[in-house]
Amino acid sequence: MANAQIIVAGILDTKGEEIKFLAERVRAAGGKATVLELSVGHEVGWADISLSEVVKREGKKIEDIFALDRKLASDLVASGAIKLVKEMFQDGAVDGIIAYGGSMGASIATRIMQALPIGVPKIMLTTMASGDVAPYVGTSDICMIYPIAEAGLNKVTRQILNNAAGAVVGMASAPEMEGIQDKPLIGCMMFGVTTPCVLRASSIIEKDGYDVIINHAVGSGGRSMEDLIRDGYITGMLDITTHEIGDEMLGGVLGAGPHRMTAAGEMGIPQVVAPGGLDLINFGPKSTVPERLLKETDQPGRGLYEHNPTVTCIGVSMDEVYRIGEHMADKLNAARGPSVLCVPMRGWGACDLASPDIELGWAGPGAGPVWAADSQNPEWSRRSVEYVKALKAKIDANKDNLEVILVDKHMNDPVFADLMAGLLLEMLNGTWRKGSKSDLQYIIPF
Repeated sequence: MANAQIIVAGILDTKGEEIKFLAERVRAAGGKATVLELSVGHEVGWADISLSEVVKREGKKIEDIFALDRKLASDLVASGAIKLVKEMFQDGAVDGIIAYGGSMGASIATRIMQALPIGVPKIMLTTMASGDVAPYVGTSDICMIYPIAEAGLNKVTRQILNNAAGAVVGMASAPEMEGIQDKPLIGCMMFGVTTPCVLRASSIIEKDGYDVIINHAVGSGGRSMEDLIRDGYITGMLDITTHEIGDEMLGGVLGAGPHRMTAAGEMGIPQVVAPGGLDLINFGPKSTVPERLLKETDQPGRGLYEHNPTVTCIGVSMDEVYRIGEHMADKLNAARGPSVLCVPMRGWGACDLASPDIELGWAGPGAGPVWAADSQNPEWSRRSVEYVKALKAKIDANKDNLEVILVDKHMNDPVFADLMAGLLLEMLNGTWRKGSKSDLQYIIPF
């Protein structure tokens, strides 16, 4: 690649010297630096891309933004810069972007970064990187670096800025990958309690000529997957682990927002779904679990599970799982493409099984911490039975593209993984038909 074209961005009226130094180090590393001004106080006059040029994209003049408060001014600058940088990228004039700033600078610069495609190198140097970076990263591939200090050039900050400049130029100058075939990409969601199922099912998909991207179902993972689907990256969805839906509804910390499990249906791509991990509500340390839930741990399935000092789980109640079933049925009813929901009647993850079984993820002692046996069939999870009641009340059974399959297996049983993978492969090759698995001995009529 010729000299990598790097946008160097920042609020120049407060971080001007630092941005100048960063641009100089980009050039020293072999890149072509273009300084983009994101100031909200006044225009400095020396940037390669001036603030006037930025706000012009919004039909505004400098005087207009300086008459606004900083929040409104920053929104206007961010909006104009996004349009400008996207134009530059489409013209082939952007190979990477790096920025330096405090909270305001990071807020503006990372919005620009989020607007660029996945794979374009993006580095944000900010002291905000030592805290919650979710608002800055979003679902993009932004690299956050903690620069120790908010401002000033000295023997500490110069070294950090120099390293970052070398990093962004190196990322933007990475050699082309040769001899690698791009295969159709299948989306998959995983959490620790569903790992055996996910690994087996994804390996089957890969052997059939697909690549699989396995996102961690921790909130950001689900949001990223929905974005990947809408951006056209995903050919089919192996949605084994859907507990982010439960966390979103029930106040857990790993919710993925209201749009989780909607993109595949809207885009019409094949999806095979399971209630993986929906037996659990996730919290941080035990001290963060709401007191009302701790008082209910003597109720069926409401058990408490301390995964580690920073992760505590509470079992989903029978009333809650019914509501989750109704919610998921509504999402599936709206799906345009082939969609199957597979329900493992013997438990939904490593914490939800009747007896110890290391292959299924629970070493014991005793049953999984959130297990509750059905009174009519003790081998079945009571939670599964309640969930199925909700599905029967809400699912649109008349849709030819939608099916619910009840499976007399545990989530992490190899047979269940094989079934899910096989269904998706049939959808992808156009041979799937509703009801085609009803003659299998472990399938229960819905």
